[in-house]
Amino acid sequence: MDKLYAIPFSHPTIAARLMLERAGVPHEIVNLPLALHPLFLRVRGFSGSTVPALVLDGRKVQGSLAISRALEARGPAGILFPVDPEARARVEEAERWGEAVLQPIPRRLFRWTMAGNPAIRRRVFERAGLPLPGIAATVMKPVLTRFARVSNANDGRVRADMEALHGLVDRVDALIAEGTIGGPEPNAADFQIATSLAAMLAFEDLVPRIEGRPAADLARRIVPPYPGRVPSVVPADWTRRAA
Repeated sequence: MDKLYAIPFSHPTIAARLMLERAGVPHEIVNLPLALHPLFLRVRGFSGSTVPALVLDGRKVQGSLAISRALEARGPAGILFPVDPEARARVEEAERWGEAVLQPIPRRLFRWTMAGNPAIRRRVFERAGLPLPGIAATVMKPVLTRFARVSNANDGRVRADMEALHGLVDRVDALIAEGTIGGPEPNAADFQIATSLAAMLAFEDLVPRIEGRPAADLARRIVPPYPGRVPSVVPADWTRRAA
C-alpha cells in the first residue's frame, strides 16, 4: 500500500491526504514526530526534509504540488485538474499561488508561536501524543527556534503576513467567484488553498479576518476542522487591516 508520511496538523499533508482520497488511491498515513521529521524522512530515503512525503507506486514524491501532478499523471484524467486547457491553466496558477503565498502564512505563525510560547508548545505536544509534553516543550525549544528561523518566522515577517491577510483572502474570494475554485467537484487548487485557510481558522487571531467570507465556507466544506484553536498570541495592532 502507498504511504503518506506526515506530521500532526500539517496543512500541506492534509491537502495531500485529501487529494489521495479524491483520486481513490488506498494509502497508509505514517505520522512522524513533530520537529524530528527531517531525520526520519532521510532515514526512509527521501531526498528532502519536508512533508508531505509520499511513496506512490514505489516512487518517492515530496511536496503538495509534486503530489498533485503525480496523482493526475496516474489517472484517472481530470480528477484533480480540468481537462479543458484554459481551465486547467487557471487551476494550476491558483494552486501555485496557494502553495507559494498562502501556504507559508499559517506555517510561519505556527512556528513563531511554538518557538516563543511554552504554554502553547506544551499543548501542541500533548495533542500530538508526545510523552511528557512539558519536558518535551522545554527540550525541543532550540529545535523549534531553528525551524522558525529557517521559515523566516520572526516578528517582522509575521506582522507583515497579518497585515497582508485581508488582501489575500480577497483573492481567494475572487477565485471562488470566477469559478476557478469552489465548484461542486474540488480540484488541486481547492485542496491547496482550502487547507491553508483551515489552518488559519485554527488561530483565534485570524478567525475574525476570514469568518463570514466565501473563503471560510470553502475551508469548512473541504477540510475537517482542526481539534481546537490556538489562543490569541498576536499583538492586536498586527491584525489591523493595512491602510
